[in-house]
Order: sequence, then structure tokens, then C-alpha cells
Amino acid sequence: MVRADLFFDLDRTLWDFDRNSREALHEIFVELAQPRLPEHRDVGAFISVYEVENEKCWKEYREGRLTQKDLRPLRFRRAIEELGLAQFEGMDSVAEAMGEAYVQRAPYRTALIEGAVDVCDTLKSRGHRMFILTNGFEEVQHIKMANSGLSPFFEAVFTSDALGYKKPRKEAFERSLELANSEATQAIMIGDDLECDVHGARLAGWRQVHYDATDAPTEPEIWRRVRGLKELLDLDLSR
Repeated sequence: MVRADLFFDLDRTLWDFDRNSREALHEIFVELAQPRLPEHRDVGAFISVYEVENEKCWKEYREGRLTQKDLRPLRFRRAIEELGLAQFEGMDSVAEAMGEAYVQRAPYRTALIEGAVDVCDTLKSRGHRMFILTNGFEEVQHIKMANSGLSPFFEAVFTSDALGYKKPRKEAFERSLELANSEATQAIMIGDDLECDVHGARLAGWRQVHYDATDAPTEPEIWRRVRGLKELLDLDLSR
């Protein structure tokens, strides 16, 4: 059996983004924000509004309406504003400090999605060539890979920064194939994001596996869907 080339998303597919991010956000808010806010705000409330604003900022970034440099502090400033605080002296510097601290701390956390290491180890031992295809920032994603123990399983990490295109753009998938010396007919994209990973891969002519731990209705056009990473081991992942 000839094995397919597997392209994994990183955040929320292998690396436990939600857990790692929330732990870092808790530290950063307590240390850098709470002492400087004009009124007390609960860390849980901050994390809730931050996650909403962060998703909005990432959408703007994917669409080319926001730069990486602007995204990092803006998501924190918007979150502080959404806590219902009036403009206060030093608000911008607090957001800047939090943005800097976040990229210095969060990527070094090592929590992974359940089964990630065992599944990657098994798939590699079966003869699959494996790659990461992510919209995350270049320096950040490589830190996550190295510190979480995922690097040995993958031949390369392709980020939107290095590729020059973000998923779901067809060009991101095509450029990844070129760099991996692969072809659309032998590539399978595995990821949690329906738009970026699944729809993008389908438009590029790849097979797609949607990793979705919820019970939400699926789309008939998706090639396969798994609710846990270990279910990947039961799929026919040949070319």
C-alpha cells in the first residue's frame, strides 16, 4: 500500500491552543493588566472577551485587513475596551505589554490534543510523510513544535508567513505541495477549521479530514470526519 502525504494543521488539531492560551492569558492579565486598570475586572471575564476579539482580529488578518504587527496588541486593546472600561492613561502601553508577553509565553506551553504523540508516531511508522500547514506566525509555530515534542514526526513546517499565502487560499496548498515534492492526488489535509483546512483543501483538489470533537452536523462534501485523533488510525490513508 502506498501511503498518502499528510498535512496537519497545528493549533487546535495537535497543539492544545485553548488550554495553552488560557493559561498564558491568566498569568499575563494578573501580572500586567489588573494592577493598572482603573477598576477591578475578573480574569475570567477578560479571557472570555479576549477570545472573541482575537477571533475577529485573526479573521481580519487572514483577509489581509490587518498586519501581524498590528494584530498582536490590537486584540488586547479591544479586549480591555470590551470589559467596559473608559479610556485610561497607559491603556495602549498595557495592550502592547500584554501582546509582547503573550507571544513570549504561550508558544512555550506544551499541552497537546489527546492522542497527538501516539497518533503521529503510529502514522510515521506506517510510512506516511507528514507536514504541518498552518496560518500561525513563523517563529511562534516552530517554537511550539520544538517544545511540545512534535518536531521529530514532521519533515517540514509550512507557515503562512513563509508561504506568502494564508489558508484557505488555494495558493497556500499549491505552494506547500511544491515544497513537499508532493501532488494534490496524494495529499490529505487534517485540521479543525472548516473554512481554512477543509474548504481550502477541497478547492485545491486535496482530500480532507475534519477533526471536530463536537456533535455538530457535518457537510456531505467532506471526505472524512473524526471526533478524536485516534480515529485517524482507522481511516484508509493510502494514495
